[in-house]
Amino acid sequence: MGEVLAVFWGRVGLSMASGLGHLGFRCTGCGNCCRELRVPLTSADLRRLTAGSGLPAECLVDWLDPEAVNMTGEPESFVRLSERGRVLMTLAQREGACRLLDEANRCTAYMARPANCRLFPFAPEFGRRGGLRRLRLLGGTQCDSGTGEKHDPHALRVADRLRWDEHRAYLVEVEAWNRSQRHRERLRHPLLGAGEFLHFLGVAQAREPHALT
Repeated sequence: MGEVLAVFWGRVGLSMASGLGHLGFRCTGCGNCCRELRVPLTSADLRRLTAGSGLPAECLVDWLDPEAVNMTGEPESFVRLSERGRVLMTLAQREGACRLLDEANRCTAYMARPANCRLFPFAPEFGRRGGLRRLRLLGGTQCDSGTGEKHDPHALRVADRLRWDEHRAYLVEVEAWNRSQRHRERLRHPLLGAGEFLHFLGVAQAREPHALT
């Protein structure tokens, strides 16, 4: 899994400027990242978002085909669904922007935002003892940023560790689901769809209670 893909999926590049000076990055609230980037979701992200936004999981998810995202090196993130084939679960968009972005360019579920959003735009690397070894900024968007903040390296480390822990746990869930789908296929049973996958993750009710037996 590449460093770019660890944070945001899509046609995203890295700004190779280096150094701790990036800890002064200041978001100006332009909202461009919420329009131009696609955010991969985990089950942990969805649990936070459904609780924080009051929206059902089905309204928070878009399913992207492999051709729509740069997934080089990580096929295990694709979910096998009956109606779509192999797809990636991402935060839903509406009218070309994240559906949680309001007219004032503010996130309506900021405290419950996905782990990737919490770390953006930082791409940190930490040493074995936990110290910040390298810090880069993610590109891929027209970011109207400023300077003057004092971001805490320890807070970045905590956010980065949480993101990776949740991502690894989600990959285990995806593999279990895909393995079950392959088993159903061998038995010539119909494959399950998006609603059943969200129920499998524990973030939505099953549309057909008997479909998972």
